[in-house]
Amino acid sequence: MNALPARLPISRLLVGFASESGNARALAQRLGADLQPHGPQILPFNDIDVASLGHGDVLLAISSSFGDGEPPANGEQFFETLRQTPTLSGLRYAVFGLGDTGYPSFCGFTKALDAALSERHAQPLLQRVDADLGYEQFFQQWQPVLGQVLQGDNTAGLDLRLQVTAYGEDNAFSAPILERRRLNGSDPAAWHLQLGIAGSGMAYRAGDTLHVVPENDPALLQALARWYGDSTAVASLCDRELRLLSKSVLRELARLGGSETLKGLLKVSQKRELEAYLHGLDLLDVLQDHATPDSVPLPRLRELLSPRLPRAYSIASHPGDDTLSLCVREVRYPLRGRERSGTATGSLLHGSGHARVYCRSNPGFHLPDAGQPPLLLVGTGTGIAPLMGLIQELQARACGHEAHLVFGEKHRAHDFLYQEQLQDWQARGVLAGLHTAFSRDGADKVYVQHVLRQRSHEVRDVLARGGHLYLCGNKSHLEGAVREAIDLIAGEGHWEALRSEGRIHCELY
Repeated sequence: MNALPARLPISRLLVGFASESGNARALAQRLGADLQPHGPQILPFNDIDVASLGHGDVLLAISSSFGDGEPPANGEQFFETLRQTPTLSGLRYAVFGLGDTGYPSFCGFTKALDAALSERHAQPLLQRVDADLGYEQFFQQWQPVLGQVLQGDNTAGLDLRLQVTAYGEDNAFSAPILERRRLNGSDPAAWHLQLGIAGSGMAYRAGDTLHVVPENDPALLQALARWYGDSTAVASLCDRELRLLSKSVLRELARLGGSETLKGLLKVSQKRELEAYLHGLDLLDVLQDHATPDSVPLPRLRELLSPRLPRAYSIASHPGDDTLSLCVREVRYPLRGRERSGTATGSLLHGSGHARVYCRSNPGFHLPDAGQPPLLLVGTGTGIAPLMGLIQELQARACGHEAHLVFGEKHRAHDFLYQEQLQDWQARGVLAGLHTAFSRDGADKVYVQHVLRQRSHEVRDVLARGGHLYLCGNKSHLEGAVREAIDLIAGEGHWEALRSEGRIHCELY
């Protein structure tokens, strides 16, 4: 940020913060350091004398929100005093809020702070920032524009809108599905999906998660209506969860239907038997097996079932063009004379052409914020998804991370997902190494852990230079197999040592 001209009528420059975890404090210190030649005061909100604020003062307020929109402890007194102050005319200010869209009152405190200052006739320099856990990108955009405004360019921030909308299950964004592209030639199919998020206000980083609120399968809804002999069942159950049935739902169905068999399966000792029974089944199967339309009336069923549960997917892209990508495995299978499809994949691949979605930050799978350590990326099947996003971010940032990818699937000829893109990245040096494990191509099955062992010298070198390991795929066996390979390569206990240092990043499903 450039120097502030002496002609600018600023008598005091205050950088105030309120912070629970330290993020807001760190941003305030960074901003204050940039303005240090002009003697800004960097203070917790509670150390600011509200009564002294007035003409010529500029307050740059950076704060998180505690819990469900409450001020952090070191901002409570300040906010209470502010609310009791009748006017602050002459004060100019800017508010940068940090929050988590997982909370109902996203950035609740900083929204209330902005409103309180405005109501007391303080003059905003910029529009309030509502940032989520990916606040760093917003801060990097906000800081230089703030500098231009402080230099006297009042128009610099007119078009700067840095406000994440707190989407969730009840107010998901309806994203158009712009592209559906099959990635493999074998079954089950893997698909690349591109969704449009223009105008949504959603912000995400590579490694974050997209939650899909799916549409229920029309064929299943019609089958339930036929079972009940009541066409209103379609409208009654269209927004209910029809696949993931909780134990409380099952217990009530067993009670209403008088099913001793289902009651027996719900015993603690029968956990595996219950899981085996439910595998692949949906609500209609359970009703047909253990109830009658009379024993479970339709209004009671609707009351009993939860709303449709969102399904989470790793984002397969890096932000930049108002789109977001997914890599999903289609779920389709016949059972008991009916064709079944996954609740979310059926909706995404064969639904209305729109998907109701919202993002959630997943900081444990972001690229390292400090330094440029080498990266070892390991993914199997559609577990390549978040790794594609990370590699795109490496390319976009042109940063110095040396990245090696190990990808595993069944057959090279049919299952090499994103082959052209990955090979292009390798040819252009975005990937320092591209190694594959196609388990069904030879007499002996080869998995990613075998490739890691085969390339033990490179793996050992990457980890010795402070490398981070990113692992994504099926949780059944992958983590254990890769952990064993790392301990064999680098020494017993090395996996846990890396984890304790924050250098292991797992996304398993």
